[in-house]
Amino acid sequence: MELPGYEIQGVLGQGGFATVYRARQLAVGREVALKVDGRLLATPRDRQRFLREVTAAGQLSGHPHVVPVYDAGVLPDNRPYMVLELCPGGSLGERLVRQGPLPPKEARDIGVGLADAVAAAHASGVLHRDIKPGNIMVNRYGGIALTDFGLAAMPRPGQELSVTREALTPAYAPPEAFRGADPTPAGDVYSLAATVYALLSGRPPHHPDDGTHLSIAELIVRHTWPYPALPGVPAALNETLRQAMAPEPAERLSDAGAFRDALAAVDLADPGGFGPAPGMNTLATVPAYRDAAPLTVPPAPVIAPAPPDRPGGGATTAPVAPGGGRAGRSRSLLIGALAVVTVSVSVTVTVLTYGNGRQPDGGRDTDARSGASSSASATPSAGPGFGVATTTEDCAATAVDGLGGRCTATPECWSGITDISGIITVSRADCQAEHVWETFAIAPLPKDGQTNNARDLVKHPDVKTLCSQTVMADSLSADGRTLARTWDVDVIPPTASEWDKGLRVYRCVAAAETDNGRKTGSQFAVPS
Repeated sequence: MELPGYEIQGVLGQGGFATVYRARQLAVGREVALKVDGRLLATPRDRQRFLREVTAAGQLSGHPHVVPVYDAGVLPDNRPYMVLELCPGGSLGERLVRQGPLPPKEARDIGVGLADAVAAAHASGVLHRDIKPGNIMVNRYGGIALTDFGLAAMPRPGQELSVTREALTPAYAPPEAFRGADPTPAGDVYSLAATVYALLSGRPPHHPDDGTHLSIAELIVRHTWPYPALPGVPAALNETLRQAMAPEPAERLSDAGAFRDALAAVDLADPGGFGPAPGMNTLATVPAYRDAAPLTVPPAPVIAPAPPDRPGGGATTAPVAPGGGRAGRSRSLLIGALAVVTVSVSVTVTVLTYGNGRQPDGGRDTDARSGASSSASATPSAGPGFGVATTTEDCAATAVDGLGGRCTATPECWSGITDISGIITVSRADCQAEHVWETFAIAPLPKDGQTNNARDLVKHPDVKTLCSQTVMADSLSADGRTLARTWDVDVIPPTASEWDKGLRVYRCVAAAETDNGRKTGSQFAVPS
């Protein structure tokens, strides 16, 4: 094994999909863990998606309870790799084997810190999908951190897998995973609660006390059993775990943030009560992270009924995004692990990437979005009702009759889009620096489509017409036509702050399919 810039010192661990090497990063003289996946990224799109998604996961590296990702890439033989912080303390899975269950306070406090990390990941559009004691590492300072993020943007309806789904760890997988359901934040909540349960009991939920190994069939049946309350654990803590491990996702605690808060409220001095949140000093040498964007969002306005004089008005009901229909194909789930507690260093690198659902006519399915975190608000300018200066000169959007489409007077670029239940947050970017999306049209919301929920808005026929591949292609500059052969199209509805200010406009944006998913400069510049 060779990688420029690194001195390989030996093998730390090896599993079915990946090998982890101990290495020295020569440029900064530090020891790291180099994780190389044995599977191949066979196509340029797979490689591009992997690099885009590992960037999203890398944004979590500042969280004290996430193992930092220092670097990532693809080897000449198309195997993806990641460079991670070296955690010499091993995993909590190994500690469970050596020392047995943890005290309730330590297990609870670890759960609070990890739930905060998972909440931050979900807010950035990243799922983990394999939370278990073997993926909770102890760094050189004694801090607890979650590793082995799946490095994939939040799954969106209608997108197909272009790389195999990860091998699950059935002992901690949510029940819906065995039914072939797509990964969701609720699945991470279940696995996180099952992990806290294992820290308290020394074994996964539903497993026999004597450590007997269960077959997959037995485990699937046991997943439907009622929550097995732990003796000697405060009733409030058992109740919190029970709610987070409900067999049906809709019945679980709503998100990782809610699980974190429920755990923190448990009063361990009272066998059945709730109390103040714990301190986090036992988990790491830095304060607990509390800056993650909340997962709970205000309800979006409901699309109003169509006026009587509009033939066939109202939003269409088919889940179709701008410029194309949805291609529904059945999905398969690969379960390739034994239902046992993982006790060795975790070595599974999971890569889950998505095609953009492009149809033969050049259309695109809903919600193929890159992760981002901060919201942007428009700056009031010369464009009445738009919040920014607009123009109709050389603007392809203006040529679409009856929709009020215009172009922004100056280029408008974005580094990413986060979609949580249809509520969008976006981060503005300097068009001369690297960015992902660029606005090519702006228009008032349809009269019968007054909503800031992206998943409702993209169904509206007017929005699909304006934010289409056709209008986008007509808007491209000469440089844009040579930059990339294919472009993705998406929609940005009013942000919450814009909605509060009374701005009722949406944007049509496009992203070039480049080698790294990013570009510089403007490809939709409009002459002033």
